[in-house]
Parts: sequence; C-alpha cells; structure tokens
Amino acid sequence: RLGGHSAPRTHRGKERFPGMTITYALIQMLEKIAEKTDRARIITKARAHTLLMNGKTCIGLTYEKGGKDEKEYGPVILASGGFGAGFTQNS
Repeated sequence: RLGGHSAPRTHRGKERFPGMTITYALIQMLEKIAEKTDRARIITKARAHTLLMNGKTCIGLTYEKGGKDEKEYGPVILASGGFGAGFTQNS
C-alpha cells in the first residue's frame, strides 16, 4: 500500500515509482502525436499565468517562457511537478 490507502490502489512493479510503465507509455504516445501532428504540443519549462476565457469557457492559456509571453488556444492541460524524466532542480 502507498501512503494512507486502506487498500492497494496502485501498480507496484520493479520500476522506480508506482505506475512508471503506464506513465512512460502515455508520455511516449503523446510525444509521437506532438511530433507527427498538430493535435498536441508539449511545452516545458514554462510558467502558466492566465487562462484565456470566453465567458465561463476556457479557450486557451497565456504562459511565460524565456521571458516572453506566449498564447496557446484550444484545450489546455496544466501539469506541475516535473515532466517525465526531468529530474533537474528546476524541472
């Protein structure tokens, strides 16, 4: 069991952390989609600071990267705590 779980809720394989095999498979699939199509973009080392709204609907995001604000429109997924195997101090 992990943490305070009352029942086993994660896969514990021989990897470095629970669910690593599943997580890496999903990341690899997303990377392939981002490389081969315009359906996804992966932006790392950026600071999201404003959701772009149309009324109550989020239509995009403004983020800062390299000292410059950029905008992305469409569905947005925000993630924090690092990306894949980014184990550097500022990832």
